[in-house]
Amino acid sequence: MQTLTVAETGFLYIFNCIAYYSGSCFYLLIYAAALVWLFLKGSEKEKDLFVFPGIMTLLTVYNPLTPVLIDKVFDINKEYYRFIWITPVVIVLSYCAVKIVSESFGSRGERTVAIAALALLLMGSGSFVYSEGYTPTTNNYKMPGEVIQVAEIIRRSSEVEYPRALCDYNLNMEIRQYDASILLTADREKYMNAVAGNITDEMLAAEGSYVNRLLAMVVQERKLPKEVLEEALSATNTEYIVLSKESGIIEYLKRFGFKEVGDTKSRIVLHYEIEDADEFVLADYTDVWNAQKW
Repeated sequence: MQTLTVAETGFLYIFNCIAYYSGSCFYLLIYAAALVWLFLKGSEKEKDLFVFPGIMTLLTVYNPLTPVLIDKVFDINKEYYRFIWITPVVIVLSYCAVKIVSESFGSRGERTVAIAALALLLMGSGSFVYSEGYTPTTNNYKMPGEVIQVAEIIRRSSEVEYPRALCDYNLNMEIRQYDASILLTADREKYMNAVAGNITDEMLAAEGSYVNRLLAMVVQERKLPKEVLEEALSATNTEYIVLSKESGIIEYLKRFGFKEVGDTKSRIVLHYEIEDADEFVLADYTDVWNAQKW
């Protein structure tokens, strides 16, 4: 969903967002059917609570024109899908299920059958977490094993408390969840922007565009001039670069001066010694905490 853009898809953008959001589930369709049922059979209060807000959401969030118009003022490509989260699917479906069972069926047997039927409908409309079988976790952190291995390699080879690294996309998103003391050169937004192909030559030429230059190298495998790469590494204090073993810039980085300090099944960890590196120091708020505590 993060790779969708209004410029490329236009009025189809919202439909693509809905497709990504729903996946193989059909809860949005059942939600729409529930709104129609409440509109036809519900009380005035139920319409005020559920139907009319649903119509307003349809005219705004789900309107194909809305993202196109907003995108002319703000860049909403990576955030717009979150508006879909405000749709009260769980609340409406739960309410309608209770209403149907309690008002349409009298005996205990009929209600039992109705509850089972509705439960099967909701279960069949979703996707099972273990539909392809149960895969036991390899560690207590429920993280891919390579994330932990890479973090341990960096920790063993680093001489500073907070080393800074730039990893391939998936690892960059995962390692921050496992070891926050390994600082990341590129934040989530900049990395997703690079993966979406939104780094232009003008952006790379801009003064101080060090992170984008490194991302262009890692994501697009651009071989930067030696002085440009050295300046970007020094300005960002990037000591480690972790890449897939299939990356086409590994040999280029080794010729530049990176040393291999370890590897995993599919990744290689490279280290570069930065002269006069600016070591990160975590602020100490112990005195402030003690003052508030007492």
